[in-house]
Amino acid sequence: MVKITERAAQELKKILKEEGKEDYGIKIYITGMGCSGPSYGLSLAKEAEEDEKEIESNGIRIFVSDAVEAYLADSEIDYVETPYGAGFAIHNPYAGDACGSGCSSCH
Repeated sequence: MVKITERAAQELKKILKEEGKEDYGIKIYITGMGCSGPSYGLSLAKEAEEDEKEIESNGIRIFVSDAVEAYLADSEIDYVETPYGAGFAIHNPYAGDACGSGCSSCH
């Protein structure tokens, strides 16, 4: 199951309050597939779609389909700040770091 760090939860609550959407949560979806696995997107949503379930972590509602959740096992959403900017990052312990030998799209 995907979890949200306390830092990410604080930032999300701040965003939801600024947007006037305190009763919303976040939807996690796959935006594409790459050599190290899927790329994810996050958006605000008021409720789960028919094919999604709702889970909760650190006071944040998360909407995710079974297919997406399967890729996110033991993953964590964090809020990170770098010299290049700040934002949310999904840390997936099972994602690969590089191309496999059967991948030709990265070369």
